[in-house]
Amino acid sequence: MKNGNEGQSTVLWWIGWILLTILSFFVSCYFWTGFIAKNVGGMDKPGVPVLWVTAVFGSWMVLLVPLIVLMYSKVDKAYEDARIARETAALDKAKTAFRVRSVFVEPKKRILTKALSQKLKQFPETLKKAHLVTATLKNGRRVENVFVVYRREVLGVYDRDSLDFEIKDIADLERADLGRLPDFKSEKWLRLDGIGAY
Repeated sequence: MKNGNEGQSTVLWWIGWILLTILSFFVSCYFWTGFIAKNVGGMDKPGVPVLWVTAVFGSWMVLLVPLIVLMYSKVDKAYEDARIARETAALDKAKTAFRVRSVFVEPKKRILTKALSQKLKQFPETLKKAHLVTATLKNGRRVENVFVVYRREVLGVYDRDSLDFEIKDIADLERADLGRLPDFKSEKWLRLDGIGAY
């Protein structure tokens, strides 16, 4: 309903703008025709037609300046609204196409120790600037499919309903066995930065 009203309002605005443009021309004609006839003379006098055309179109151009500025701002807003609508639709589509569970863990609590970050330098990247690893905690428990970006930030874990350990408790990392990876499903990932939470 709102979009329909906005569309109708835009059409009415354009009609109004066109009418104002035409009206300003006739106002200019009316004013200069009377003014020139009274102060200079009729159209049969030499130079009067040129003076009339110059005066009418010159003043019409001056009257059009605020209308052009108004039109530009309206068109700019229409393009901006259309861009926002496209981006919102694309974001909504992306959310439904790639849904992941998400919780917010403070950035400083997602950071690996320097020693572990150095160790990741020895591992080839699983994705560009990212590693898929198995983490061993200080209590000996192993957590498979931990996603690390930039060799320092744990961004996600796979197949967990919640983050049941703290990043500071990771004692060691090893490369994930790429030959034994599960059939990853987006809804089974748990993001730790809170983005796209549901």
